Amino acid sequence: MSFSSASVVASPEAYTKALLHCYKYPAQPVMGMLVGKRLNDDAGAAAQSTGSPNSTHATLGAASGASSSVCYVSDAVPLFHTLPMTAPHPMLEVAYAHVQYASKTTGQSLLGVYIANERLMDSCISPVTKTMLEALQARMPSNTKLLVWFVSNEYLTSPPMGLAITCLTVDRCSCNKAISLPSQASVDELMTFGRWNSDTLAPEATISEEGVMESVSNALDSFAHYRITDLEDHLEDPSITYLEQPLMALMTRK
Repeated sequence: MSFSSASVVASPEAYTKALLHCYKYPAQPVMGMLVGKRLNDDAGAAAQSTGSPNSTHATLGAASGASSSVCYVSDAVPLFHTLPMTAPHPMLEVAYAHVQYASKTTGQSLLGVYIANERLMDSCISPVTKTMLEALQARMPSNTKLLVWFVSNEYLTSPPMGLAITCLTVDRCSCNKAISLPSQASVDELMTFGRWNSDTLAPEATISEEGVMESVSNALDSFAHYRITDLEDHLEDPSITYLEQPLMALMTRK
């Protein structure tokens, strides 16, 4: 099972937290993992059939042109900001084990990663990062593709002026070709946002780009990017929790 980004729905929390991690370390390479739910074709089709054709809440399912699969990114788990993003690496093994276990306890799974390069205008996947992505892809279930959110540093403005992430799968990440800027992304690379519908058991694309940018802006205004922590922080101080960081808690914690 593979998917295009058109069949990927991200929660505002996942998108915002991934960017907060990058805002905290604007001049360092940043990486984290994406967790959520992956629906098979039958589940997506069932959810699609329950929706009203006149509804503005578009449930994503079997209608996706490139793929009838759907995945819902519910959360982003911050991992690294100084350690090399390569494989094999002992800390990558630790991160994978932690995130995989934590996601399974909530009925979810590892879907992919988000990455940001160190240099402002660098929009390419480095060979060492590509090796890391391929190592994680090798651990994915058969016929699934690792989701890759590539963060464009030049779009990390305050307040945000547009989407800052291009959505790809690992097979479309090349070291010899720059990743498209979010404003120039193809249909298959665009971000879609929404919530999980507990009635249809499927994600619904109910949130606009403006709504998501407002989420990021509000988080920045509350200095949440200074409070978010990653695995490296946990290694320095084991009392720090990095796996579970609700966005609202980051925005309101003193």
